[in-house]
Amino acid sequence: LRKKAIMLIDTLMSHVVKNNLYLIDWNGEPTLWGKWNPEYVNARPEMVGDRKLNSSNIIGMLQTAYHFTGKEKYRDKAFYLMREHGYLENLMRPFGEIGPAPETADAWSRMLSEEWNHSDDEMYYCGYWGLYRYAFNDTLKIMYKKAILDHWETERPEKEGLWNIMTALTGVPEFDLEEAIWYLKEYPLDLTDWSVNNSHRRDIELIDPDFRGQTTNEVLPPDELPIARHNANRFDLDGKGAGRREYSAGDIWLLPYWIGRYLGVIGETEKEYTK
Repeated sequence: LRKKAIMLIDTLMSHVVKNNLYLIDWNGEPTLWGKWNPEYVNARPEMVGDRKLNSSNIIGMLQTAYHFTGKEKYRDKAFYLMREHGYLENLMRPFGEIGPAPETADAWSRMLSEEWNHSDDEMYYCGYWGLYRYAFNDTLKIMYKKAILDHWETERPEKEGLWNIMTALTGVPEFDLEEAIWYLKEYPLDLTDWSVNNSHRRDIELIDPDFRGQTTNEVLPPDELPIARHNANRFDLDGKGAGRREYSAGDIWLLPYWIGRYLGVIGETEKEYTK
């Protein structure tokens, strides 16, 4: 199984490197989102999140491919992107600087940055595993850790179990473990997308939504919110699912739980939770 996984990593990343850092579709054209070439990435203004995201993802992907295959082409390409095209600077840009593109920017950049895309959080965090754990050297690892913790500080109000637990991969002693346990305990076992209405409640304090879409001072417990995957905004108070679908894969709960178990920050029983 390990050999098959490594072959898949090598096949995919060889394709990306061979095709000038594009993922090519059946018609010979790049897919909509599989674009890590500097001409695309650095065409986005610095405050547009995709410039930071795509840089972070491709460096993590190349590091992962090098780690498991030992092929120098992946290492060379990663350092080329960081040295010649500013990808290290891109991925280190603080989240406080991410926001809407100016009116003078191209239409695509303006569309990408109209609001915060919470799917980007998922792409960042899933990519952090390869970015941090397989860093080429300790100097880069320290820098990556700083970028991850900057992201985590931005995400803390959501009390998202997955982001908190995945932050633990950096080895920091504080990653809001109690909030992560709270998330796991309070998430409903029934993953049916029922209609939920909270915006009328008098026991919550509404605030003007910021760029990231925070609508209340404190996030509500998971069992009081609409069912949603990790790429959703946990400050969305209402949902009109009407019970028409079920998130049956269970990854909403299972992914943070098993990553926490793997990292050793939570145990099989409540008494085994660690700090």
